[in-house]
Amino acid sequence: MDESGKPGDRQRLFLIETGHEADSLIRILRPFATQEAQIIGIRLDRQGEGQSILIEARGVSDERAAVIARQLEALVSVRSIGLGWKSMPTGDCSDRREATIG
Repeated sequence: MDESGKPGDRQRLFLIETGHEADSLIRILRPFATQEAQIIGIRLDRQGEGQSILIEARGVSDERAAVIARQLEALVSVRSIGLGWKSMPTGDCSDRREATIG
């Protein structure tokens, strides 16, 4: 359940900076599977000597997000991690979203 008190109102965002290792995406996805997160979006952008991976997931409480972040930090190829969330408002404005990356 999210801070708003309603399950499913928020989607977690994970911004992960890594090197170009061939298996980095597969290694990064494992913590999400072990924490039973539902991945609903992945975006990978190559940048110079590394890559930026944005993962959007549902079903991730604050505690599970922290566990995922710790597991990601332990990976050799991970250079940095940013955590955030996206809120889906209720009502008629279903296409309005807010996002933060911390």
